[in-house]
Amino acid sequence: MAFDGLFLAAISAELSGLTGSRVDRIFQPEKETVILHLRKGRDTRKLLLCSLSDQARVHLTTASFTNPPTPPLFCMVLRKHLEGGILTAVEQPGLERVLKLHFNTTDELGRQAPRLLLIEIMGKHSNIILLNPEGSIIDAARRYTHAVSRHREVLPGRPYVPPPAQDKADPRKLDDEAFTRLLYEGNWGDPLERLLVNRLAGVGPETAREIIHRAGLPAGTTLEGCGAYEVNRLYQALGEVLAATGPAAWKPEVILRPEGEPLAFASFELHQYQGLPREHPATPGAACDYFYSLRREHQLLEGTRRSLEHVLEKELKRCRKKEGLQAATVAEAAGAEEFRLAGELITANIYRIKKGQASLTAANFYDPDGEPVTIELDPSRTPAENAQWYFNRYNKAKHAARLAAAQLEQTKAEIAYLESIAQAVSMAATRDDLEEIRRELRQAGYLPEERDKQKPGKKAAKPEAHQPSRPLEFTSPDGFKILVGKNNRQNDWLTLKQAADGDLWLHAKDIPGSHVIIRTGGREVPATTLETAARLAARYSRAGQSSRVPVDYTLVKHVRKPPGARPGMVIYDHQRTVYVTPAE
Repeated sequence: MAFDGLFLAAISAELSGLTGSRVDRIFQPEKETVILHLRKGRDTRKLLLCSLSDQARVHLTTASFTNPPTPPLFCMVLRKHLEGGILTAVEQPGLERVLKLHFNTTDELGRQAPRLLLIEIMGKHSNIILLNPEGSIIDAARRYTHAVSRHREVLPGRPYVPPPAQDKADPRKLDDEAFTRLLYEGNWGDPLERLLVNRLAGVGPETAREIIHRAGLPAGTTLEGCGAYEVNRLYQALGEVLAATGPAAWKPEVILRPEGEPLAFASFELHQYQGLPREHPATPGAACDYFYSLRREHQLLEGTRRSLEHVLEKELKRCRKKEGLQAATVAEAAGAEEFRLAGELITANIYRIKKGQASLTAANFYDPDGEPVTIELDPSRTPAENAQWYFNRYNKAKHAARLAAAQLEQTKAEIAYLESIAQAVSMAATRDDLEEIRRELRQAGYLPEERDKQKPGKKAAKPEAHQPSRPLEFTSPDGFKILVGKNNRQNDWLTLKQAADGDLWLHAKDIPGSHVIIRTGGREVPATTLETAARLAARYSRAGQSSRVPVDYTLVKHVRKPPGARPGMVIYDHQRTVYVTPAE
């Protein structure tokens, strides 16, 4: 959801309770993110101000951030002018997306020096600006000149120029007649969502869609399709939303996608997202903080996932290229028999060959019909040297083929291993899962080892032993526990350390995927439990989106790890195979 004027009004009301707080500390953990520690009595709250174009906002936060070793210049300016100051007022002009934080501070001589900290939430034009009492800019998170904005310059020493005024009506001051007139001033073919956003102050796209939904109108309705009844329903829906934005009626919500990714937030109930999971934080600021914390976690998760996928794609490309070259070398061995035949025919007919002869035509004594074969000769060599040259080519080709065949098997095993890691990366649900995979790639040599920054003369700490994370746990309809490994190290730990000999082991046949264990406890496994576990094995494999996936199953005692095998790689016997559709 966009951080619109109505939501900022709720934040402003929430922050008004912090007036009288002292600015204890100031940090700038990221380029355009500032954290103010506000202390009131024994209570300290963290106020976050962010001017990043895609996540501009202001709210109280409980999140933790890593601060840079050296504070940025803007942070130093804020510390100089605001630390020790008292927050005296929180002000929002109308329903503009601008919040003014008034501070009462003192200068080096102990004189009163009021300061005004502005947070402008306007997409790519968002900013955090510090002003003196005369309205001059002391500094800003984002400085720019007229080359960037024709409307104003944001530079130290320049007078502050507010953002351009928007010709919008305050929805809190409209009666039904004024609302109708305002609406009908728009173009008849415009969608209602665009009209509400363009005509009403403080109403963003998400709020406009909520108003339209509460009015019972389809999402794509245009002004042309609205009569008096529809306009009246819109006005009533607008009133419902406005009534829900007041502190007494707050019902903050965060809407989540089914997979847990944050989708929207508001200070009131969002009726348009029926059937989706949602959380209900205590305040609008807490809702905003929760939304962006989840979003940040999701972005970090996907960023880590993409970086690991890039490494795996590069390594798989290298291995597949090597596999092609080695396969070609093995295929060339099929032609090595021609070199041996040529050497034997030259030896058998050496009495017929004169020095300087360019070719030999002789009957092939391996052919039942004795078909003649023409063999090219090097005129500069003797007949015996020509025979030896063909034998040498034969031996060299056979030796290269043996080496290439062994190397080809190793390359295929490496490809299978990398594909198993790629599958684990795709199903990782948390950053801890991905960090576990990253450690495995480091140990396997695909990523460089992390270097600990130690002071000279200080002994390096021993690397910490990491325990595998917990596997996924399911319960079958018959009450059996089913465990699913999430990566190779976990697969090894689950199969070779945790599972009992009498437990049942499952894996998608010849497909990278998870090890699945049915904890039998000595009981016979019913068919329904076996099918459930097999569907899970298919679901958490590379064939998770296919149908009729073959899944092998056997007792754990028949599964073993060959010496020197890579993590997650096992061999097994006494297996049976079932064909299942992956679980949803």
